[in-house]
Amino acid sequence: MAFETNIPDSILEKGVFVQRLAPIGESLIGSFFVGIIPLLIVLIMLGVFRLPAYLSAFSGLVVCIFVAIFGWHMPAVQAFEAIGNGIVYANWPIMWIVFNSMFLYNVTVRSGVFDLFRKWMLLCTPPDLRVILVIIGFCFGALLEGVAGFGVPGAICSSMMVSVGFDPVDALVYTLIFDTTPVAFGSLGTPVTTLASLTGLSSMSLSAMMGRQLPFISLFLPAYALYFYAGLQAGLKECWPIAVVAGVSFASVQCLVSNLVGPELPDLAAGLLSLMSVIGFVQYWKPPYREEFKANLDHLGTGNTNQYVQSGTYSSTSIHKDISQQQQQPISALSPKEIMIAWSPWIIIVLVVIIWSFAQVSRVGQVGVKWPYLHQQIWLTLYGKKYDAIWMFQPFATGTAILVACILFSILVVFIYGFNARVFSNALWDTVLQLHKAFFTVSLIMAFAYLFNYSGIVYTIGYQLSFVGRAFPFLSAWLGWVACFLSGSDTSANTLFGNLQVVAAKEIGLSAVLMASTNSSGAVTSKMISPQNLIMGVSTIGLQGQEGRILRRTILHSIFMCCVMGIMACIQQYAFPGMIPS
Repeated sequence: MAFETNIPDSILEKGVFVQRLAPIGESLIGSFFVGIIPLLIVLIMLGVFRLPAYLSAFSGLVVCIFVAIFGWHMPAVQAFEAIGNGIVYANWPIMWIVFNSMFLYNVTVRSGVFDLFRKWMLLCTPPDLRVILVIIGFCFGALLEGVAGFGVPGAICSSMMVSVGFDPVDALVYTLIFDTTPVAFGSLGTPVTTLASLTGLSSMSLSAMMGRQLPFISLFLPAYALYFYAGLQAGLKECWPIAVVAGVSFASVQCLVSNLVGPELPDLAAGLLSLMSVIGFVQYWKPPYREEFKANLDHLGTGNTNQYVQSGTYSSTSIHKDISQQQQQPISALSPKEIMIAWSPWIIIVLVVIIWSFAQVSRVGQVGVKWPYLHQQIWLTLYGKKYDAIWMFQPFATGTAILVACILFSILVVFIYGFNARVFSNALWDTVLQLHKAFFTVSLIMAFAYLFNYSGIVYTIGYQLSFVGRAFPFLSAWLGWVACFLSGSDTSANTLFGNLQVVAAKEIGLSAVLMASTNSSGAVTSKMISPQNLIMGVSTIGLQGQEGRILRRTILHSIFMCCVMGIMACIQQYAFPGMIPS
């Protein structure tokens, strides 16, 4: 191919590994089909054989090693260095962020502060299921996605909704529908951080672009859910004011924070602001009374978490139990002190991350490590340049900011409010138990992605896909949709197809930032139908064996939203390119 005839002699003389676009019989289409084999292995293991994610990723990695070494003729030492680079990056900064996010969440659960916050919400909410649908399913679910992710919003919100009178199927279906637009910024921006690392694009540019896509869906999502839950009259005509307040407050904050601050806080800030806006609004406005939507708020299905902490019998798995089956306790008003405690973790983390971002604390002490055998040792044939391989170690990265917020909150609850000091250590152990498999999974999937990139396989696939031409922006959303459907994770979808989108975009002459962002934005629309998330959801509220029923209720919503995202990408690329960050 023409690309492969313009390699400088100096590159060949230095023994630099040259990525070939058509290494299999000098055929691009043949190389394309061989190159997608490792991807297909991962997706088939996940989607067809339903193997755990870490086993699927390991299987794909093994196949990718053989394809890279024997198909793309990558030196073995460089192949394993690429794997090592991916594993290191997976653990720092990605899992460092995820670990501390989940740690903070577990501290709130162990200390009983989470129960206080949940109780405060229900005490301030009128006994109307339509209102609770928006407050818990949409606003509070987004807040939980921003802090924890990993299925926590579905487990918590669906259980809370069942406890106040929702049909379990409805509770899970609408929780899944709501858990879409927040996912791209989940776990304090982990999907965006991962996408930036693999594509070489600025995380700020990616965050800004997603913040110019997802808010358009966020704006209408409360009204959309109310229509399908309660119908045109009871849902839209009677409840449109609360849908407007929730949609506008969330979408505007999501857009502003993602464009001005970065990917860490859009969900958390938007969730908090929309929650306060809606709860404040319903103190003065309520929908017309309807008996069929009356909620049962006479008792709260919440145990006293702190008593379990003190007795040492509390297990973090209780967050995945059906709250309606827990001990029922009468509602009692919260004191001002309890309200302050309930709000303290969310306020602390927002303040710390904002200060961290604007003061650029993450750059303090950072060290750029040029990865041996990779940095400037690979010739990127498609772009005619050497491949950089620099791992940026930042001891004060975002994960450290979250840890600082967690420590401050722990000091607050232990020394000021007098909670048991074991809260901190017990929450730490909970987090280890919850995430030990995730460490293996993310390490393996990142190792796979790095080998896929450095070997040149991804450039062959991306170059072939570029022949789709001007229809690619629409296809871009569906690539993300497929990856998230099978993997159950927006982060994994970005890992698998993020750089592929960039390669294809550059060859067609499209915006790489837009296509990479659309991969993530499209991926979130299939999270509601992912087998992993369906299984977790039905297990949470006692609907085991009814995954198919939930899938039938969510599949059309997923397809519709992905089509909207694909059309939006086309409009932004061709009609309003000024919306794309420079």
